[in-house]
Amino acid sequence: MTEQLANRAHAPFYTVECAARCQLVEFQKQEYEKARLNAVRARMAETEMEYRTREVIDGALYLLQKPLNVMTALSNNLQRTGCSTKAPGCMPMGCALDEALDSGQEAARTLRLSLPNDKNVPHTPVNMNEAIRDCLIISADRIDASGIEVDWRASPELPMIYSDEVIIRVLLRMLLDNAINAIGENGATARSVSVISRVGADRMVEVSIQDSGPGIDRAARTKVFEPFYTAWQSGPHHAGLGLAIARQIVADLHGDIEIRESNVRGSTLCVSLPAC
Repeated sequence: MTEQLANRAHAPFYTVECAARCQLVEFQKQEYEKARLNAVRARMAETEMEYRTREVIDGALYLLQKPLNVMTALSNNLQRTGCSTKAPGCMPMGCALDEALDSGQEAARTLRLSLPNDKNVPHTPVNMNEAIRDCLIISADRIDASGIEVDWRASPELPMIYSDEVIIRVLLRMLLDNAINAIGENGATARSVSVISRVGADRMVEVSIQDSGPGIDRAARTKVFEPFYTAWQSGPHHAGLGLAIARQIVADLHGDIEIRESNVRGSTLCVSLPAC
């Protein structure tokens, strides 16, 4: 130890100064990265809440419209049989039906007024690999707590896509959360997630996320993209909105999302988005 201190004492001053400066620069980089990721988390949380609010209201309107259609058909049928449900002395059932129909239509109008306004978010070129890296870092605590091993294979020559960087990160986080939920289900064969980014057909940027969960039945592969539908049974916190939001984001970006066939047990979700 004494010899090391002696050697340092005789070291050129500029060497010690450069080392200290490099440490300071590295510390500043780390602090900047922490601040950047915290800002990304906050913006993702805000954007995700807006999407969830819109999806809940749209889903509620869709579910409400079915009984409204039935009540409208019954009311029209009663009127065709000669009973004017608005007239004095009409059948009590007909009056109750029309009152329920009016209330339901008013509820639907109120829900439509509650929809968040569309934001004109400026789109810029987005690096998909950087977005994947951020999502893996942000989800690292949950991935570690679940004992999941992530295999990320990124194409180094991936072209940019034209979008909002926060929206892309919300999309990827939805898909990653879905994979983590799948691994927590009964029937999971392992605890691994594979993320692959590559250039697909027609220079589409593809990202596939494969989990080692129990898989999704062929009959349910279209339903999983509907609001409020969930194939997971392990917890009460799954509202069935994640993949519905993912589908909406991909549709807004003129892309495609699908569940692809795989040779291994589990499910593979693939997103294809047009490159710049």
